[in-house]
Amino acid sequence: MKRISFFLVSSVMAALTSGAAVKASFNTIPLPDMIEATVGAAPFTLGANPTVEAPAELAKDAELLRSYLPTGLKGKSSGIIELRADLKNDNPEAYQITVTPERIVINGSTTAGTFYGIQTLRKAIPATLDRSGRVEIPSGEVAAAPRFAYRGTHFDVSRHFFTVDEVKTFIDMIALHGINTLHWHLTDDQGWRIESKKYPRLTEIGSYRPNSIIGRTGPDYDNTPVSGFYTQDEAREIVKYAADRHIMVVPEVDLPGHMMAAMASYPELGCTGGPYEVWRAWGVNDGVLCPGKDVTMKFIEDILSEVAEIFPAPYFHIGGDECPKVLWAQCPDCQARIKELGLEWKDGVSPESQLQGYVTRFACDVLGRHGKRAIGWDEILECDIPRDAVIMSWRGVEGAYEGTARGHEVILTPTSHCYFDFYQTKDTANEPYAIGGLTTVEKVYGLEPCLPTMTDEQRKLVLGAQSNLWTEYIPTFSHAQYMELPRLAALSEVQWRAPEGKDFEEFKTRIPALLALYDKLGYNYAKHIADVEVKYNVDTLNRALVVDCSALPGYDIRYTLDGSRPSMKSAKYEGPVSLSDSCFIAVTAFKDGVPGHAVCDTLQPSAIAFSPIRLAEEPDAGYAFGGAQSLIDGLHGNGNYRTGRWIGFSGKNCDATITLPRRMRLNNVTFSTAVFTDDAVTGCRGVQVFSSDDGENWHLIASEEYPAVEGVHNYEVATHSVNFFPREMNYLRVVIRPEYIYPEGHPYAGCLGFLFVDEITAR
Repeated sequence: MKRISFFLVSSVMAALTSGAAVKASFNTIPLPDMIEATVGAAPFTLGANPTVEAPAELAKDAELLRSYLPTGLKGKSSGIIELRADLKNDNPEAYQITVTPERIVINGSTTAGTFYGIQTLRKAIPATLDRSGRVEIPSGEVAAAPRFAYRGTHFDVSRHFFTVDEVKTFIDMIALHGINTLHWHLTDDQGWRIESKKYPRLTEIGSYRPNSIIGRTGPDYDNTPVSGFYTQDEAREIVKYAADRHIMVVPEVDLPGHMMAAMASYPELGCTGGPYEVWRAWGVNDGVLCPGKDVTMKFIEDILSEVAEIFPAPYFHIGGDECPKVLWAQCPDCQARIKELGLEWKDGVSPESQLQGYVTRFACDVLGRHGKRAIGWDEILECDIPRDAVIMSWRGVEGAYEGTARGHEVILTPTSHCYFDFYQTKDTANEPYAIGGLTTVEKVYGLEPCLPTMTDEQRKLVLGAQSNLWTEYIPTFSHAQYMELPRLAALSEVQWRAPEGKDFEEFKTRIPALLALYDKLGYNYAKHIADVEVKYNVDTLNRALVVDCSALPGYDIRYTLDGSRPSMKSAKYEGPVSLSDSCFIAVTAFKDGVPGHAVCDTLQPSAIAFSPIRLAEEPDAGYAFGGAQSLIDGLHGNGNYRTGRWIGFSGKNCDATITLPRRMRLNNVTFSTAVFTDDAVTGCRGVQVFSSDDGENWHLIASEEYPAVEGVHNYEVATHSVNFFPREMNYLRVVIRPEYIYPEGHPYAGCLGFLFVDEITAR
């Protein structure tokens, strides 16, 4: 047997097979660690109703394999498919597939490993078959072992309820991608979704809300009730369904915050005694459980014990995030508990924050008696918690670093890469409503859970990575699928492959086969990765905008510059295009003559466009997008600041210095800011314009002040035009000042202001 690199596998496999049969390819997602083709050997021919042999412990897996194989094949298979689970490998989820003309053997180091081998064979078979009705699977060997033991996907069913069948389909989706953990978010302010025998009002009252807030902060509400919960028997049914697919279900009961649904059901659990309602808004509510009351601690013990009996997984998520302490500071019961425990200010940590540590330790102890380890969001690091508690790092990667430094095992799920409720394209105007942010397939693919700053000992404590799907703005399962796929495919490679084995451009060559399988399975998925990708770069030397396009293999890119929609008769893109004059850019990728989504932009360069520019202070890392050059690239941002056309600054100026193409006589500077007060984006409060002959000595030539943006719900593009006496200059400097700190009365009072700026023009 000869080893052949996977870059050559496709051509080798094609050479090994002949005739009109459909050829299988093991270039799947996630990509196996090793693919070896047996040179000169005939393929295994898959026909109708192949024989599957398996020992008793793999009977369910054999049944699933039969259900995965294509129907309607003609003729007999050239051999049998054998399942085994005796592979010698230290990784308990490793697998090996051996293919000869007479037999396919899928062998795992455990039954789980065998199941992942089954998934790889399933994905190797093309989703669409030709009329020959035969599949030829190349002889050789395939092997893989996942990099991380914890490969998770989170599903919030509290904000919107999803049926048992929909949850099962969700499980099937993650099984397809080699993911082994479903983090099931069952309770929150907006709904309690798991039956309790001891506390029946949790579902009688807590599982229903009459409506939901429209948008992020209202003020209006819709007319759509949300209700539903899972009986304990239904939860066990889901647990078994997942276990049959080698997926563990980790429940989450979020405490002591995010408990409005529980307090609406049992008002005595809160500091004020209510009345409370199942919350109809989103965000963070000051109403949290009252740990000063014994009845509350008894509730925590009872509910954790009851739910723990339903879920056999060794982990149990207790939340611990976003727990305001405002009411605890005012509550006599909480203050009495603080005194009883002897809690005082210590190392800058308030007694109330230490009180949350008391609740967290109590929950960990309860779960420990049931053989469970607690997982908590990274806020629990602010408490004194047991060493065996697992940290889920979501507010960036800092929690993962700190957690491992303190000896905790960690799971990476940073908002920057893993929040699938974020938008997945800059073209948000044509997307279903999302919570915000931008997480593309490429961004997910770039996640590296083992941080470069970690020591070797810290890296050993990284259990894995997980995506999170919060459903405030996801009311249907079709929408949930759309947000998951194909970002889940990118996550699976993060979870399975070492960083040196990842290449996003190569990954894109394998994604079409998986998208075809999504189509066959009826999954709703986002198609942005199959659309043309357009990148803009400023050529300051030639003073032009360079348009660089790419698409998946097999796609034909066409473009127009006159505002018309591209067709197969339009100009063919054959390399970067330089533009310097006003035009309307439209680019489309065609597959077999069928157009995809068109990327459209209007180029309107001013006299200073495409000039060198530098910033005195860098934009916020999360909103740097195209950087300084995008401020004078001739492309103007629309009303959505998340598109990547804007760049954002947090609590600091946009201080831009522009080197003019020649000595110029100017009398006006114009710029735009995005205003979206619900997201703490409030435009600017002032601007200063300077001129210089040498770039060192500056003269103030104009200054304007602007009033604070009024109104809570204000969304607009604010364009500011500054006139001044004509002046000749070689350098232009524009300093745009934000609302540094939001004033009292603003929803974000006391927080740093966000300033989003786009196109600076001059004449």
